Amino acid sequence: MAARKKRLTKLEVIALIGQIKGEKEISDEILLSFAEKINGGPFLSPKAKKPKAMTLAAAKKAVLSNFDCKTVTDLRKNKNFTMSMTGETIALKSKADWMKLYRRWIGVPPEERDQAGSNCINGINVLENFRPWHVFGLDSKTASKDDVKNAFRDLAKVHHPDVGGDKHVFERIQKMRDSLLALMK
Repeated sequence: MAARKKRLTKLEVIALIGQIKGEKEISDEILLSFAEKINGGPFLSPKAKKPKAMTLAAAKKAVLSNFDCKTVTDLRKNKNFTMSMTGETIALKSKADWMKLYRRWIGVPPEERDQAGSNCINGINVLENFRPWHVFGLDSKTASKDDVKNAFRDLAKVHHPDVGGDKHVFERIQKMRDSLLALMK
C-alpha cells in the first residue's frame, strides 16, 4: 500500500464528499474510490487462510469413531479393523500412523485438499490419498464403465511416463481405474 505523505485536511475531504454528492447515483465503486482516496491508495486484499494441519488427537478420534471404538485397545480388538488391516502392521503410536488410517477410512485431511504439483490431480495428491472418484472427476452414483475408461484415458494422456508423466502417479491412476471398474461389476 502506498504510504500517504500528508494527511488530508477536513476541507479536502469535504470537497471529495461534494464530488460524490454530485453523482446522480452513488455506487459501490464510487464509495470505494472515495475510501481509497482517503486511505492514500488501494486496500490490500486479505490473504486466504490455510487450513490448520490436522492434529493427532483429531485423526485418532475420527478413526476410533469410524470403528465405533473408544480406545486404541478397543480398536485393536475390533474384528472389522483387524480384518481390514490383515497383512499390514501399523504401530498406532505416531501421527503418521493415524494419518494413514485417516486417509484410508475417513477421507482427505483438510490441509491436503486443493494441492498442486506433479503428484496432484484435481487437488488430491494421488500418492498419499486413494480417492479415485475425486481424481477421475466422476460422480459415483451416475458414472458408467465407459465414463471411468474415458476419464482414465484423459489422465493417461497427461500422466503416462511416455509423455513425461511420473511412473508412480500413472501406476496409482491404473490402480484407481481397476478398483472403480471392479466396483461396477
